[in-house]
Amino acid sequence: MKRNILVSLVLALITISLYAQDPNILWQRTIGGSEYDSFTSMGNTMDGGIIIGGYSESDASGDKTEDSNGSIDYWILKLDSAGSIEWQNTIGGNWADWNPQISQTSDGGYILGGYSDSNISGDKTEDTNGYYDYWIIKLNSTGNIEWQNTIGGNYDDQLRSFIQTSDGGFLAGGNSNSNISGDKTEDAIGLNDIWIVKLDSMGEIEWQNTIGGDDEDWVDSIKQTLDGGYILAGFSYSNISGDKTENSQGSSDCWILKLDSLGQIQWQNTIGGSSGDRASSVILANDGGYLIGASSDSNISGDKTEDSLGGSDSWIIKLDENGNILWQNTIGGDQTDGLTALISDSNNGYLIGTYSYSNISGDKSENSLGESDYWIIKINNLGIIEWQNTIGGNNPDVIMSLSQATNGSFFLGGRSASNISGDKTENSRGGNDFWILKHAETLGLEENPFSEAITLYPNPAKNTLQLNTQDKTIDQVNIYTMTGSKVLQFDVDTVSPTVDVSSLASGVYYLQLYSGKNVALKKFVKE
Repeated sequence: MKRNILVSLVLALITISLYAQDPNILWQRTIGGSEYDSFTSMGNTMDGGIIIGGYSESDASGDKTEDSNGSIDYWILKLDSAGSIEWQNTIGGNWADWNPQISQTSDGGYILGGYSDSNISGDKTEDTNGYYDYWIIKLNSTGNIEWQNTIGGNYDDQLRSFIQTSDGGFLAGGNSNSNISGDKTEDAIGLNDIWIVKLDSMGEIEWQNTIGGDDEDWVDSIKQTLDGGYILAGFSYSNISGDKTENSQGSSDCWILKLDSLGQIQWQNTIGGSSGDRASSVILANDGGYLIGASSDSNISGDKTEDSLGGSDSWIIKLDENGNILWQNTIGGDQTDGLTALISDSNNGYLIGTYSYSNISGDKSENSLGESDYWIIKINNLGIIEWQNTIGGNNPDVIMSLSQATNGSFFLGGRSASNISGDKTENSRGGNDFWILKHAETLGLEENPFSEAITLYPNPAKNTLQLNTQDKTIDQVNIYTMTGSKVLQFDVDTVSPTVDVSSLASGVYYLQLYSGKNVALKKFVKE
């Protein structure tokens, strides 16, 4: 009997060691039914929990308590601060209801917007106007529908970003190829246009604007600005035509537009290199202006100042209040790394969410755990990496959203096809599930213990800089100016390397060191 107990204990310890959770993960939840469930959005709630939205093909099974209404439905879940499900609602009609973007409203309820080709059926109270329409729904605090509106023209209208505005109304941004018809008051300009629709607090249209050039133009992210207007980030294939005032620089470019409070264009900037560049996130920067999160496979060309590191990289661009580029950073490994989320953090920097297929290479300090992983990157206010973490299981895991909790920790949300493996502690419920994690606070430049353990001398330095790294092997050394431009990069594999700085002009620089998972930033003066 004692021997059997001992064997069981050893096996349990082996299992724990094989699937030991990253210590930065405070908790995680795999949420899904027996079929395909895809996470799309997440937001903080007033009680310290989160609201999450996605779409689902599952009937009641696993965590799902309601059958599907049609082929695909919105699936909304409210989680408490510990990740437990408080309530959920499956919302849909008889066909496909896609891509719900959800957030809590000022009255304690929730607003969600996506697109649908369902007619009156299930929860849907209006027929479609064309193929797909915007479908916007207001929920109360327990997830029950208060009102809804189907908005569209005679072709495809797909909502992609949705916010509550400071006047209590809402702004819907998406893509349309409809002409004047249904709710649409302007003809299409090109193959696909940006369609902005302003709603009042009850979901009725106040104004709208169709924005585009002669080809395809997309919007993926909208924020309200301090002056009551709006900043839009997306991408465009159009040359000068329609509303577009600059030619394309590659196959697609980031297209950033500033609108006034009535949706009229105040300024715009086409930003790109010679290949494909696609902006997917925009936020108001901590120190003014705007921060753009994009994916890029362009080398140095056009506006791009760094070559691609792999198939696709994250491209972070800081703009001033008039849309001019202040700095930029290309972040990636040797495979595809696609930016999907960007937020400010509590340490005056930013957090980036990227799905990554890369092993250790370029900026990536950890190997892939499966086909693709969540890759979380902390940058300072100049775009320089301070910290990063690769999180995943043995199959594709794709991060889609980040949100900061009140205590400095943050939530990660995405989709996963992994079973127990790597960082994942629960098996898949079906083909694909929601995967929600709470992550510990990341440390800033002055608080990072790895950074604190490293010393530089002499400092100021004239020709060489000696690093004392406390017996840590350094893999890579990068040097940045104080404005965030990378000026030197050294790939090394040694303890306490000597760095040649003789080619640098006099001034103050950042030294960035990689040692496995650890990243450090140190300042030094070049004489």
